Amino acid sequence: MVDDAGIPFLWSDVPGHVSYAIFAFSYWLTNIFWLRVTAVVGLFLEIAYFTASGGALHVGIGWDVIFILINAYQIYRLIAERRSLASLAEVQMLRQGVFAGFESTQLARILKAGAWRDIPAGTQLTEEGEPVKELILICDGQASVETGGAEIARLNNGTFVGEMAFLSGNPASATVTVRKPTRAFVFDMKRILTLAQSNDPIAGDLHRVIGLDLARKLAKTA
Repeated sequence: MVDDAGIPFLWSDVPGHVSYAIFAFSYWLTNIFWLRVTAVVGLFLEIAYFTASGGALHVGIGWDVIFILINAYQIYRLIAERRSLASLAEVQMLRQGVFAGFESTQLARILKAGAWRDIPAGTQLTEEGEPVKELILICDGQASVETGGAEIARLNNGTFVGEMAFLSGNPASATVTVRKPTRAFVFDMKRILTLAQSNDPIAGDLHRVIGLDLARKLAKTA
């Protein structure tokens, strides 16, 4: 078979065309899981193409196998993270707040950086003018914010306590006290600051959600 340009069409080239089309399609994907899946499919088809073409293609096939193994491991890791999240009902508490819209893999990294805590009413989370030791996300409960002994705000589900200290490194700008039993997700401040300064993908996620939470609070007080 010959195409319009006079170039013979070879059926053995079909796997090659399909594999490269899949690679091109994968560049449009933003979901890392499906990007890796399409990459593996494309690599298998490329191996089929190399095999059908004949010749000394062991180097290309060998590297394709290595790429497949790397992607297969990453796919396994992503599936394992999603399964671990599926058994945690409290993940929905995170999704209802500032982490709404986060993918399962992002939430898995967040969960590894902190711990859940039940906080009784009357507990003081921060004291005005004192160092802040923890960054706290209120997931189910309420706390009051006071400066100079006067209440200036109430914090409800999906809001942070200690975000100003996280961003500026300064002592607490207000005293925050739990008003009713609260379920919270707590980050150790030193650990989360170290993580935020790293190259871990979670660093950008944290800065974004904390900045968004602070912007919302400032908008309410404006």
